[in-house]
Amino acid sequence: MIKICKGLVAAGSMACVLAAASPVLANGAPGTDVSDVATLKPNGPHRVFIAGFRTPYFGIYDADSGKMEGSIPAGYVANLAIAPDNRNFLVSETYWTHGSRGQRQDLVSIWDAKTLNLVKEIPLPGRALVGGKLHNFQLSADGSKAYVYIMLPTSSVVWLDLKKQAVGGTVEIPGCALIFPWAASNFASLCADGSLAMVDVGSAGHATVTHSKPFFDGTHDPIYENSFIDPSTGKALFLSYTGLVYAAKLGPGAAIDKPWSIQQAAGFSPAGTGVQELAWRPGGDQPAAYHKASGRLFVLMHMGTYWTHMQGGTEVWVLDTHTQKLLKRIPLQPIPTSGLANDRPPLYATIGVSQDSDKPLLYLVNDEGGGDVVMDAGSGEILRKIESAGGESVLVTGN
Repeated sequence: MIKICKGLVAAGSMACVLAAASPVLANGAPGTDVSDVATLKPNGPHRVFIAGFRTPYFGIYDADSGKMEGSIPAGYVANLAIAPDNRNFLVSETYWTHGSRGQRQDLVSIWDAKTLNLVKEIPLPGRALVGGKLHNFQLSADGSKAYVYIMLPTSSVVWLDLKKQAVGGTVEIPGCALIFPWAASNFASLCADGSLAMVDVGSAGHATVTHSKPFFDGTHDPIYENSFIDPSTGKALFLSYTGLVYAAKLGPGAAIDKPWSIQQAAGFSPAGTGVQELAWRPGGDQPAAYHKASGRLFVLMHMGTYWTHMQGGTEVWVLDTHTQKLLKRIPLQPIPTSGLANDRPPLYATIGVSQDSDKPLLYLVNDEGGGDVVMDAGSGEILRKIESAGGESVLVTGN
């Protein structure tokens, strides 16, 4: 295979589509070069996008083969979003004119999903430079708006009019962060007092902000940033550090159900917040994945004390969110990667699930750059490896 690279946006940063190499004759001699332009096939349910904190691109992978299909260039701690109609990939990113210094440039770049040609760069007034947070950059359910979390001059969200391909406005959300979008002009943010900020951008761009009642303890049992929202319905699942699941229906009067414990669903006592309290706990960069059609929640679990919420998993727990019961525990083998401190093999810290209803796939990724796998979501069988991935975030089509 060879790389067909396009859309130079910065030194050493190009969009690439993988294409077949030049033919080789039967006697081993190279054949005649044939000029070609590679394109990506349409997004399917088993396409997965993987990014790492240190990698200047998003890798595009075919989970049915484990092979890389192409890459999208990205600036510092970038975020990726997929247009609902699958026509474009959007990246919120940051560059400096002299690499690590000089004039800072914050922007959203729009890439054609078929050719990987650069369509448009939209300048931003800023963005939060935090890696691996899927909800720092999100799109509305209809794809008409993009939302970028920033911290200028206070905690705020910049929204973009994607039809005009321009900044539409800024909404200040002091004490709150992240973006959980629903409908065409609405999003929610998690707040330090345990509430949700409910934002309506409005057709004229005059945003209104209301707050739900506090429903979680932001000091002692925070919510994972990479929780789940279905923008088309407003249904959300929020997972806490101790393993509480809060189901919510976002809207002007947000309805938030009583939380349930994933440990209790497995027949154990709920995990507490004692610093010496050993229990099964969720953990990782992206510790859980939700399959919408079946209502199954896949959580990376480890045995640990409170505040080990970033530790990767030794098991995947499969839970039915409708019955609030454990369906399956899948043991995971440590990833054999050499050169780690204390010769400790890394654990899987990121999980994703495809959204097809028949045979969904699990994607298990670690940020050490090796051992990433595709797994059958039903049986837990490892089907294949994902080549040269690594990373801290996984994005699938249809989320």
